Parts: sequence; C-alpha cells; structure tokens
Amino acid sequence: MIFGMTVYQMLWFFMIYSVLGWVIEVAFHAVTLGKVVNRGFLNGPLCPVYGSGVLMVLAVVYIDGKLFGFETELENASTAGLFVIGIIFATLIELIAGFVLDKLFHARWWDYSEMKFNLNGYICLEFSIIWGLAIAFVLRVVQPVFRNFVDRIPKYAGWLMLAVMYVVFLLDIVITVLTVLKFNRRLEKMREIEAAIRKISDGMSEIIGEGTIKTVEKIGEEQQKAERHKKEFLESVEREKDRIDEKRAEMEKEYEHLRKSMMYHRLFGIGRLPGALAGKGHMKYQDILDKLRG
Repeated sequence: MIFGMTVYQMLWFFMIYSVLGWVIEVAFHAVTLGKVVNRGFLNGPLCPVYGSGVLMVLAVVYIDGKLFGFETELENASTAGLFVIGIIFATLIELIAGFVLDKLFHARWWDYSEMKFNLNGYICLEFSIIWGLAIAFVLRVVQPVFRNFVDRIPKYAGWLMLAVMYVVFLLDIVITVLTVLKFNRRLEKMREIEAAIRKISDGMSEIIGEGTIKTVEKIGEEQQKAERHKKEFLESVEREKDRIDEKRAEMEKEYEHLRKSMMYHRLFGIGRLPGALAGKGHMKYQDILDKLRG
C-alpha cells in the first residue's frame, strides 16, 4: 500500500482523472470559445495535471490523517480541510507544470496574466479557489464512486487494460514532445522567411532610391548622358526587380506551405497547437502564432 492505495488503484485513479480533466477542458473551451479544441498538452484525451493533482491530494489527506489523527476516509473527512488541501496542492501542481512547460518549450497551455492576483501567469487566486472547490467535491462525492468502480474490475482484465493505456500514454508523451519541438522549429523558420522577405523589399527600395538620386544628379551635368544613364538604370532595376520578385515569390510559397502544414489537422499533431496554447501562449514566437490563428 502507498498512501492508503495499492499501485493498481493509483494507476487507475491517475488515468481516470486525467481523462476526466481532458473532458472538462474540452467542454469548458467549447462553451467559452464556441468550438472544440484539444487543449491538453498531449495529443490523446488525457490531461496528466488533473490526474497528478488528485493523486497528490489523496496522498496528503492520508499523510495528514496518520500524522495528526484526522479522518482519512473521504466520506467522513472535513470538507473545509479538503478544500484547503485542494487549493494548496492543486495550485502547486499547476505552478510547477506551467513553469516546466514554459521553460522546456517556451509555450503556455494556460496563462492567467490578465487575471488579478496571478503569479507570472502560471497561477491565480480565482482558479486556485475553483480548484479547491473542485477537489473537495471530487474527493467527497466522486472518488468513492471511482474507487468502488476500480475495485470491481477483474484484476487480470484491469492490469491488461492499464498496460495498454500506459503504453499508449508513454508513446503519446514522446510523440507530443517531438511535435512541439517541430512546431517551434517551423515557427522559427517562418520568422526567418518573414525577415528575409522584409530584407528583400528594403533592398529593392534602396536600389531604386539610390539609383534615382544618381540619375537626378546626372541630369544636372549633361542631359544626353543623363538620359542614357537613366535608361540603363531602369533596365538594370527591371532585371533586379524580376530576380527579387522571383526570390520573394519562392519564399512566400515556402511560407504558405509551412503555414498550411501547421494548420491541416486542428485536433491532432502540429495543427492543434495554435488552438491548444493560451492566448499569449508563446514566449518566443507569439507574433507568428497570432498570424496562424488569424
């Protein structure tokens, strides 16, 4: 037994609450945004933050009971106590997860920067209270039902289902990490293309501007030579313009190809990330992210 639970139960509770958390996230954003968005970090229907949060609170309730003699049976535990524990540890999980994802991938799947009493956008007072209420409700009302459900699953079939689910879960983690890294590389490439296109346009303006000034100066010296110089200049500008236009068209084509490839599947893979990330969800490429969303 670990914190009053078997390993079998812990594995099931983590998976159940991770799936339930994903359902809540999708439903919440479907209501608030009016569209279905796969908001989790993973591609699959799992939000591990929820599963980790509930397991941590279950462990804390058990430890507190053993240390201080509190009631560890959830049906009889203090609702106020569960609320306080929920606030503290659900907030802690959210803070750690948000910080780690931000530092590893320069991206945020949630951002409370616009809300009062927030800490670097990772956590805020309003949602901490919501998590506390949710945890108290889940542990008092929902957890006994899930515990009874898990205990009724035949052990052989239960372990087999867990093995399949956790293999898929681990594969999803690997695939998602590689996908997010690929997403960042493509955002960087798009920014490089934008910079190159601006440089080309600026270069063309400079060529035309300098050439025009020289042509005007020549006019004051000698009309005939100036006209010839003007003609040569216009011909050279036209040739340069054709070359630059061709190069810019190639870059714009590559940019558009990258944009479409990143928006093809909006619920899975790279295509879901622009919608999955928070409003100001990227610390390095927010400008490109906004254009993808637009």
